Amino acid sequence: MNEVQSKPLNNIRVIDLTHVLAGPYCTYQLGLLGAEVIKVESPQGDMIRGWGGTSQQIKLGLGTGFAAQNAGKKSIALDITRDSGREIVRTLVKNADVFVENYRPGTMLDNGLDYDSLKDVNPQLIYLSISAFGQNGPHGHRPGFDDVVQATSGFMSINQRGDGPIRTGGPVLDYSTGLHACSSVMAAILLRQQTGTGQRIDIAMQDVTMLLMNRHTSIAASTDDLVPPGSNHDAFLLGRYASLDGYVMLAGYFNNHQTGILEALGLSEYAQLSSKEKRSHAEEIEKEVKRVLLERTSAQWDEIFSREGVLGGGVRDLHEVLATGQPEARELLVEVNSAAGTYQVTTAGYRINNQVFKPQSKVPRHGEDSRTVLQDCGYSKADIDKLFADGTVL
Repeated sequence: MNEVQSKPLNNIRVIDLTHVLAGPYCTYQLGLLGAEVIKVESPQGDMIRGWGGTSQQIKLGLGTGFAAQNAGKKSIALDITRDSGREIVRTLVKNADVFVENYRPGTMLDNGLDYDSLKDVNPQLIYLSISAFGQNGPHGHRPGFDDVVQATSGFMSINQRGDGPIRTGGPVLDYSTGLHACSSVMAAILLRQQTGTGQRIDIAMQDVTMLLMNRHTSIAASTDDLVPPGSNHDAFLLGRYASLDGYVMLAGYFNNHQTGILEALGLSEYAQLSSKEKRSHAEEIEKEVKRVLLERTSAQWDEIFSREGVLGGGVRDLHEVLATGQPEARELLVEVNSAAGTYQVTTAGYRINNQVFKPQSKVPRHGEDSRTVLQDCGYSKADIDKLFADGTVL
């Protein structure tokens, strides 16, 4: 059976009114699993079309930031503030399975594209809303991006270094929300199979972030205790250590872990000590560990840890990770084409029956598929020409 035939969401159509990262990453995942994803963009296009890449890629609206979560989709550009634009969306929804939006709560209602309006068009529609704080509650009205939610959710409070709370270097909340949203759609598809009716999904980035801190969240909700923020060195043989050219991480949680680390470092005299004896000599052992780690590079230590099966690793940048060959062996990335050249984009990140799910086609230009999508919906050439002429469609 070939890849296309075996994808779990073949014959599922997704209407994608999302932009930036969280929503597009959700629909990207659905596309990897075989869904046909029709990205409905504003006349201005997704704001991240110009994020990163070569000058040619940015000029064509095909920045690397856009390609990373929009490869494999179709793009139709239209103005949903017009009655004619909203009517096109309703037409698309008639034969769709899933509708995804990540605008500020109330935006879809203002444009007559809320769940109650669209379920009249398609009673079996799965309607997903992704927002910063959700569709209800005292903060449900608030807009927010990843960095704002990192602050408001408590996430930054458990990540403190130096002068205070820090924001993580990547938009982890956007991407984790996209992944969680994808799993919610899969659950809704199963529910629809059981009930025969459409489903309404409401996902908040802040909720997802609190799930990422599950243990901390549960403790805070159950007690008056607050789990202290993590640090770069939490306990004996547990944390970040300097190497000759960078850093390594050691994870000596239990005595057998500590013994393995000390053996790999050539500190057998300490490795042979009991757990109690190690603790009583902790300061002395830590001093020796720091000294020995400075004798080799992070890469050299990483090779030793890998060979010895030790719970430790060198701190790498992404290029160094790619150079190890592990992501390649896992088929974590695949090359896709576009009008501005090729990109490396991620696959689904797991295997089923040794199969890796990949994007179905190229990275679309803004409105590249507008005519084709409208033709597939039954619009005549004359109607399509009129929609282009009056500015409803681009």
